Amino acid sequence: MALYIVGTPIGNLKDVTERARETLEKVDLVACEDTRRTAILLNALGIKKPLVSYYKQKEKEGAEKLVALLKEGKEIALVSDAGMPVISDPGAVLVRRAREEGIRIETVPGPTAVTTAAALAGLDGGFVFIGFLPEKAADKRRRIEPFIASPLPLVFYAGPHDVKGILAFLYGVFGDRKAYLAKELTKLHETLVETTLAAGCPDEPRGEYVILVEGRAAENPLLALSPEEHLAHYLAQGLDKKTAIKKVASERNVPKDEIYRLTIVHDGV
Repeated sequence: MALYIVGTPIGNLKDVTERARETLEKVDLVACEDTRRTAILLNALGIKKPLVSYYKQKEKEGAEKLVALLKEGKEIALVSDAGMPVISDPGAVLVRRAREEGIRIETVPGPTAVTTAAALAGLDGGFVFIGFLPEKAADKRRRIEPFIASPLPLVFYAGPHDVKGILAFLYGVFGDRKAYLAKELTKLHETLVETTLAAGCPDEPRGEYVILVEGRAAENPLLALSPEEHLAHYLAQGLDKKTAIKKVASERNVPKDEIYRLTIVHDGV
């Protein structure tokens, strides 16, 4: 008996791995979110297997039925509609129950939208993956509050009907930040749009989205100084007055005239 967590293509059916194909061929049955979606994949691979519906709304009951089949000696492949099961898709309850029962669990990795979008956006140095946000605003805020000050980019999933609302919500929490919207990943019309949270989604939403939001900018320690001390710091470094004034004004987001007045009011600056 064994449970196989099988990653499947997120768009392009040619992305299925040879190991995924072999696993789907050898198991006794396939547990999936939508039997119609999985049937399309299996038909494309020329595989015929019994399909068992396993979806989020009845994940606990479904897990118990599948664990019972596993304990009878069945081998089961767990798939989602697209990508890697468990990652923002059903499967976590089943995996935990199978482990509690001592059932062998194997992963058969495949594509995931989050890493595909991160690569397309050119992110490096890590990111925080949050996935789908809850429906209620209070629950959304509770989910993201621990990451508001994160310097790492934040990555969310959103459906076409939710993406504009999610961007507006994030703008209300984070203020304006650079963002990337990735959609139709691995498909013919794969798209990555650079935008801001304030600007939102520039096109009519279609398809599933990955939203990548830049992290919080590191606080400039010089902003803890008074404007006079800030200016004196750059002058002490050897910058000429004009350059120092321009730099301080830019970093403090104030008019240059405001900083220039400091050079007149205070002797020696």
